Amino acid sequence: MSFLRKSSADNPLTQEEVKAFAEKHPQEMFWVQKIDIPVKLTKTAQKTVVDTEVVARDGRKIHETSHVADIGYGIDTRYCVDGSLDQYAKRPQKVKKSYTIDDGRSFAEMNPAETVDAHTDGDDIRKAFVAENDMYLATTWGSVQFVARGGIVTFLGTEAIGNNNPCDMVLHTDLGNGNVVLTKYASAIKRDMLKKNLPISNGADKFLKIAQTEDMKRILKRDRKNVSTSMRVGLCMLQIKLRLAEWRDKTFALLSARRIEKKIAKRQKIQVKHKIGQER
Repeated sequence: MSFLRKSSADNPLTQEEVKAFAEKHPQEMFWVQKIDIPVKLTKTAQKTVVDTEVVARDGRKIHETSHVADIGYGIDTRYCVDGSLDQYAKRPQKVKKSYTIDDGRSFAEMNPAETVDAHTDGDDIRKAFVAENDMYLATTWGSVQFVARGGIVTFLGTEAIGNNNPCDMVLHTDLGNGNVVLTKYASAIKRDMLKKNLPISNGADKFLKIAQTEDMKRILKRDRKNVSTSMRVGLCMLQIKLRLAEWRDKTFALLSARRIEKKIAKRQKIQVKHKIGQER
């Protein structure tokens, strides 16, 4: 069941709304950990607009966000599992904390406009939730970020960040981490977790179910002629199950709300009768 309101580019979800959602619905949350992956790191020599355009989980090419990188910012360029190019602008403080340059230098020692081989540092553990529907998020850097269904929103300190291609993240648990990055097929991620006897939280299970439907959509779009009938039927059945589950949750929430309303009305009626009795 989706607890977040529908959003648009003109009316995005605010940082406060997303944080409130995370606090009120802990069952929707799960943990991820970043891992080391190779990237190209460029130091900006002039103010640069960085457009992040990625492939969503279902195969759509989307414009995720734009970021104005001031002089001295870092631009992370990487290739995702599907081969698509992914670019992000990072403030110097974030670059210092999140990357290691392969030749041993610090980011401060890089020359303006220089591009070097680097890798991400994998100690970062974050709380996350899956985007049940396409959503728009107001960012801390002043732009709007589009998060497609099947993507995730992570929390870095007090900042909520959308991740359509979390190719440097795995599922994290107290007993250990998965080995399969979140951009791989959901079935492979789940197989890996079960093989390692790692618990799958409610939030992680929800992510895997939604990711699985988006994975199948991508396969159908990419190779529609060669997709088997069983896979098409499987996707339809999965979508029906998710719709039924959503309908069940909405019905349960509606009935619960009505029961609460009846209890309040009954209590108020009793209080009124009691007050009338006292006045007499």
